[in-house]
Amino acid sequence: MRAPKLSSLSSRELYALTAALLVLGLSFSMRYMFGGLRPLEISEIFLLTLVVIGTGFLGHELAHKVSAQRYGCWAEFKLWTVGAIMALLFAAISQGNFIFAAPGAVYIASRSSYFGEGIDRKANGIISLVGPLVNIGGAAIFGLALVVSTALGVGDVVVGHSFYFLQVGLRINLLLGAFNMIPFFILDGQRVFTWDRRVWAAVAIPLWIAAVAVSLPPTL
Repeated sequence: MRAPKLSSLSSRELYALTAALLVLGLSFSMRYMFGGLRPLEISEIFLLTLVVIGTGFLGHELAHKVSAQRYGCWAEFKLWTVGAIMALLFAAISQGNFIFAAPGAVYIASRSSYFGEGIDRKANGIISLVGPLVNIGGAAIFGLALVVSTALGVGDVVVGHSFYFLQVGLRINLLLGAFNMIPFFILDGQRVFTWDRRVWAAVAIPLWIAAVAVSLPPTL
């Protein structure tokens, strides 16, 4: 059997990434659709959310792909139709308060295996870890931008008195990273946990704490 070739972004993969991006953009925008905002404001929020998802979700998935290719593996993002439907369904039912952020995944093949079964445990763990690390980096960038803009007196980009662009960027990146570090099913956390529980705990626990902290309503 032939070894899988390193792959660039195919038209099929671009379609899958675009579809997943739109699904998550709509899901994360859902809470503002129930807030009595004007259609123009909702449209602006959706577009800004796509920017955030573009950095958080696409960056996360492409990090997996590039990392896997560095290990000599074939890697391609594929849309998970059931996951995409679940993302929209949970977002609609919860009015945007719960997002099932798994509309697809990067499938990795070493020789003939999917999800990295043909790769050693350490390599599989590292490939899985880079996605959440990208989200941590994205959260740090949005957080730093928020601190600097506040210090300069500029403040956040606000739409409709309820959507704060930099704060949303910080929150979404933390939520995406935290969700994917759950050690279950095909999520990144499962493979990181299998590789090294100490590494998993060092990343997952602070990430979960930060994600909860930015998701709680202000007390003042």
